[in-house]
Amino acid sequence: MLSCRLLFFNRSLFLFALTSSGQIQTFYVGCEGMGESSGKVSDDIPFPEFVRMLGSVFVLVAVLLFGEILFRWFIEPANTLLPLQLLEAWLWSNISNLIWSGSAELVAHQTGPLTQVNLLHPTFYGGVVPLYVSDECTGLHELFFLGMMMLLTPSFDLKTKFKHLGIASLIVFMLNLVRLVVLYPLAVSGCEGMNGGTFGCESPLFEFHDFVLRYGSLIVLVIGWTIWFNITDARKGVREFWNRLPQLQGVSFNPSLDDLKSNSPRVASLCLSLSLGLSAIIYYISIIMKDTSSVDACTNTISATCNRITTEYEDAIGISLRIFLIGVSILMFAWMQPRLNWLEEEE
Repeated sequence: MLSCRLLFFNRSLFLFALTSSGQIQTFYVGCEGMGESSGKVSDDIPFPEFVRMLGSVFVLVAVLLFGEILFRWFIEPANTLLPLQLLEAWLWSNISNLIWSGSAELVAHQTGPLTQVNLLHPTFYGGVVPLYVSDECTGLHELFFLGMMMLLTPSFDLKTKFKHLGIASLIVFMLNLVRLVVLYPLAVSGCEGMNGGTFGCESPLFEFHDFVLRYGSLIVLVIGWTIWFNITDARKGVREFWNRLPQLQGVSFNPSLDDLKSNSPRVASLCLSLSLGLSAIIYYISIIMKDTSSVDACTNTISATCNRITTEYEDAIGISLRIFLIGVSILMFAWMQPRLNWLEEEE
């Protein structure tokens, strides 16, 4: 017989039934003690409260998905996270050469910066496997997703969450770097023996990379969040949040600017938003004022050169737009100051 502590975290199992009076009847069917009988009825959960709990869960999931889509849109232009890309490419090539001498070289990508790592081995097709360190290779996408999960967990204050997130970011960065370094032995393993020098022999490299992008990152992030949730006792804060949820009265806004002299974080946010907005406008004007004859000439032309010219121009426009929208978002939050209203605070 399986031990009872394998049943969920609290060693309990509940069944819900909707009664004719419009309430959720909760039946305990767990086994905390062998002497307890099953079918023990606990306190009723009012149906409106149950609906509100479900609504809160759906809102959190929707916010998480929206943040994911927004982040992917933000990094759509090439080299959006260029400083991190340069650091990742430099560390990758140097660590690889430290372990396997002469296994990698850092070269300039066709977009300009040194963000291309060439894996070198005599058994590769042509002796080289060129790999581009894109925005997603930095691991910031995974860190953003994990950060959203941690921030949306109703436990701890923001200062504590950001402290935990700082530790998590270092772990995610190291795991991502390990993922890149192991690509070399995977490629070599596919080009051994009779496969040496054949086109596509390095396919294990791309199969592993595709698996990590599709499933591996999500699995690691969920496991990481679960570990954080348990070792930090975040469950206590979640339980308190669900108990407090029926007292939620809505969201209020305070657009008044009377407290600017005493509210330094709000002043800093407003200054940051204005700086980002002005920088984006100046950057956009500098782009459209440049000579765009080459871009116009490539409007209906299909070639590698024209594709690079139009992509660089569209990416520059896209970056300025994204910086401007970030500034506007910060401005709206700093100006409107949204906050949750609880019944106990009003009383």
